[in-house]
Amino acid sequence: MTTTVKVHVNGRYRATVKQDDREPVVVEGNYAGSPNPSGEESFYLPHPATATFQITEEPVPEEAK
Repeated sequence: MTTTVKVHVNGRYRATVKQDDREPVVVEGNYAGSPNPSGEESFYLPHPATATFQITEEPVPEEAK
C-alpha cells in the first residue's frame, strides 16, 4: 500500500510544502499562465506512512504590462 498526500492550490497563489527533512517543493496555483496549470502536486509517504508537513502560502503578483 502507498499513501499519497495531494496539495491543490487554487487561484493566483503559490504554496511551499516542506515534508520532514526533504527539500521544499513549490506548488503554483491554477491561475492563467501558471507553470503548473493543474495547481496540484502529490507527495508520497515512506513506509511506515508517517510524515509531518509544513505548508505556507503566498499570493502571486500580477505581471506588469
